[in-house]
Amino acid sequence: MIGELARRSGVPTRLLRYYEEQGILSSSRDANGYRAYGESSVDRVLQIREFLETGMTTQIIRDMLPCSEGWPEPATQNLTTVERRTETLARNRDAISSYLTTVETGRTRPSGW
Repeated sequence: MIGELARRSGVPTRLLRYYEEQGILSSSRDANGYRAYGESSVDRVLQIREFLETGMTTQIIRDMLPCSEGWPEPATQNLTTVERRTETLARNRDAISSYLTTVETGRTRPSGW
């Protein structure tokens, strides 16, 4: 049901309906008419959210989703943005790790700060 997918993905039902309208999320219908989603739907919604956060439109995402499932290489229009964000996340992870190590050893600041 759409409420369950909303709860598990952290995405409001309104957006899930919008994703279906845009052709980037699909559901089946139960006998009572309620939307039914497969187990992979949570991962799909999270992937859609990540693509949207890089600035991609739902039209681009609709074209790219088959590529993320093993089809030909995705369009490179936003690849630079994704790579930059990946590098930034890795730097942030390293900084947090360094900070936690520093805190755990009792120092207030890492050397060089």
